[in-house]
Amino acid sequence: MLRRSLFLLATCALATTASAESWVPAWFAPPIGYEPAIKDALGRPYDNETVRQVVRIGSEGAAIRLRLSNELGDAPVAIGGASILRLDAAGHPVDGSLRKLMFAGQPGTILPAHAPMLTDPLPLAVKAGETLAVSIHYAGPATVAAHAQMVDIAGPGDFTDRTELPAPRRARTGGIVIAVEVESAKPAVLVAFGDSITEGAGASPGKGMSWPDQLARLLAKDKAGQCWAIANAGISGNRLLHDGRGPNALSRFDRDVLAVPGATHVLILEGINDIGKVRQPELQYQQVSAERIIAAYRQLLARAKARGLRVIIGTLLPYEGAAYADEAGEARRQSVNRWIRDNARLFDAVVDFDGAMQEPGQPGVMRLSDQIGDHLHPNDAGYGRMAAAALPVILAQGACRQ
Repeated sequence: MLRRSLFLLATCALATTASAESWVPAWFAPPIGYEPAIKDALGRPYDNETVRQVVRIGSEGAAIRLRLSNELGDAPVAIGGASILRLDAAGHPVDGSLRKLMFAGQPGTILPAHAPMLTDPLPLAVKAGETLAVSIHYAGPATVAAHAQMVDIAGPGDFTDRTELPAPRRARTGGIVIAVEVESAKPAVLVAFGDSITEGAGASPGKGMSWPDQLARLLAKDKAGQCWAIANAGISGNRLLHDGRGPNALSRFDRDVLAVPGATHVLILEGINDIGKVRQPELQYQQVSAERIIAAYRQLLARAKARGLRVIIGTLLPYEGAAYADEAGEARRQSVNRWIRDNARLFDAVVDFDGAMQEPGQPGVMRLSDQIGDHLHPNDAGYGRMAAAALPVILAQGACRQ
């Protein structure tokens, strides 16, 4: 009997230790692929160069680790060194803040093709809203199939031990760091899964003005919402059923949602790029029906539920006047939104982004004061309106109850 009691005590101790170490996302940029021809692109692989990415932390924690991704790459990537440092409000490095990052106790590693890699945990307390710079040295030629962003590049050579990079040049290219995770007691993690409207296209750059970013700040101000962490899994140009910019949503869902550490909820807002008119004759097969979009939602719902996640879905925003809008597309959008509203019981909740973003008296048009002028993407105020629409729905999940 005593032996059994000791075994139970040991088991409970192990469980307590395991539960205390909870990693949640503090910044996320899901991989897209190699994009050598986008605007401001570097246009070539890295080669014995040091690349610095800037990340904005969305959730506080007592320790951090980074997730590097070669999941969409076809060849190994050799990392010679990595470091992280704090930036001040003006974007300048903070003296004395540089810390080296390790991989299984070593300064470098090799990412196999099609694989991710975590850095060793680093005891470093971070706060929401803080900005960090991550420097990665690519020891040889490296084609980084990740999420294109503006980075600083220096080289040839390893400058991960430098606070300031020597003669850096700026370009838009893949950043192999796709996530910063923090050790935190937050029990609720929402993954915002979508396209450019979720990523925050059109928002003021570098200020955290996407609707997931603004929602995170609203939750942090409410005692009933302070247990939430949010991961932004939006990819501009993404589609549900066909590859566009990044793999299609059905193919990336497991990696970009289900594999997010601590994920408890997902909010799906995707489909407008599938609805938009396909004008190229050779791509007409990619013009999908409302029924196929609804079927894709059912697939995502089933896969999330199988992993124990709660599923929230958003209605598709108005888009009349957008470059790829037409009457047939609007009919598809209305059909999809009607199905979402009529079948709300299938989901854990619905956010009516459509209703929140309609121009008064013109329900097919996005609010003119809350968009950037392309009739497709909200501006900072519009993303704020979306966050405000989502806030009561997220609070109603009751995740922060003691």
